[in-house]
Amino acid sequence: MATAAISAKVRRKRGWNRIQMDKRHFARIGLIAAAALEIAACTSTQSRVTTTYYTIRGVSGEDLDREIAAKGPLKGHALASAAIKFVPAAVSYEESGGKCSYREAKFRIEAEMTLPRWQEHRQSNDPDLRIAWRNLSDYARQHEEHHIAIAEKYAAKIGKELMALPAKSTCDALDKSAQRVLQKNKRDHNREQLAFDAAEQKRLSALFD
Repeated sequence: MATAAISAKVRRKRGWNRIQMDKRHFARIGLIAAAALEIAACTSTQSRVTTTYYTIRGVSGEDLDREIAAKGPLKGHALASAAIKFVPAAVSYEESGGKCSYREAKFRIEAEMTLPRWQEHRQSNDPDLRIAWRNLSDYARQHEEHHIAIAEKYAAKIGKELMALPAKSTCDALDKSAQRVLQKNKRDHNREQLAFDAAEQKRLSALFD
């Protein structure tokens, strides 16, 4: 039996763009984030998602904005991000009658979310800022979870399409067909991730107007 040789080398680092957050803008963004929390983001139990936090400090929106610029992911250009990998969970071949096909083809997602944590959140004397931050940080988490949910959809799609490949004369030939499936799904996945970001930016911009 041939050794499973498929590797889905798809790694996307998604980042939610940082928005300038002076006192007025920070409160406004917080209200917008509260209105945006209907985003559905359910993650599969098969996925492995870890979360890391970077700590920001300050007592005003201006302070928090400076801290995010200094400490945030993507060199401060994002409030939050998710590094996503497609990992072969179970891929094996079956050789029968001089033909090679997939006996099993399952992929899962490994993702690492990077989110902000405001150290003085509970001690702040500004209730509006606390509410705005809570809404904003909740939205940032759900935004990144939605990126992961998109990736999960493609992980399932890749497995289904590999299993649907017709048997080939050799497993090497089967792998070549599989690589075409992987490359197409990589392109489609990237387009959908970018489209989601663009749609969210447009929606948030409309709420500002």
